[in-house]
Amino acid sequence: MKKTLVVFTAVLALSVLSFAAVPKSTSYSYSFDGYCDGVGITVTNFDGTGLVGPKGVPQVLIGGFHDFTTACSGLLYNGTVVGLVHGLARNIPPHYGVSGPVFDLADNGADATGFPSPNFSGVQLEFVLDPVANQWAIYAGFLGEPSQGTYLLNFGTMTPGVTSSKGQGSAKPTSFGRFKTK
Repeated sequence: MKKTLVVFTAVLALSVLSFAAVPKSTSYSYSFDGYCDGVGITVTNFDGTGLVGPKGVPQVLIGGFHDFTTACSGLLYNGTVVGLVHGLARNIPPHYGVSGPVFDLADNGADATGFPSPNFSGVQLEFVLDPVANQWAIYAGFLGEPSQGTYLLNFGTMTPGVTSSKGQGSAKPTSFGRFKTK
């Protein structure tokens, strides 16, 4: 009887532990080649409320920052980025035909870097980062107006491992320029 109770207790304990979800996260950093800025992001399945997805839920939630203060001359604030991981890269220009995951980021960088800084610019930025091909593209929408459209502003390559191009010359522009408000 004691042996059965010990075995039952051990099986129960292992079952409980196997269902315990542990927040998973992986951090990445990239600098945008030829520009002074970059990003630092964490991809996770943790939702920030203390809850995590069940065991086996992939890392799809992104949070992080758009680094302007390390190497961009005269900029005082970093931008905030949030987003999702998805596999639609083959459908998003300029990454046609690329397979694998992309990091799709909403970015308030236009507000963080606008003149005067910080401000509400009315510009919504969206970065698509391809961590396999080390490429990026940035799109912009204006004041949430559907009639204004969404436009490809810029694209290029990126270097993993650092969030900015410090030491490569701080006179370089940001990857998307700056927006002046009224």
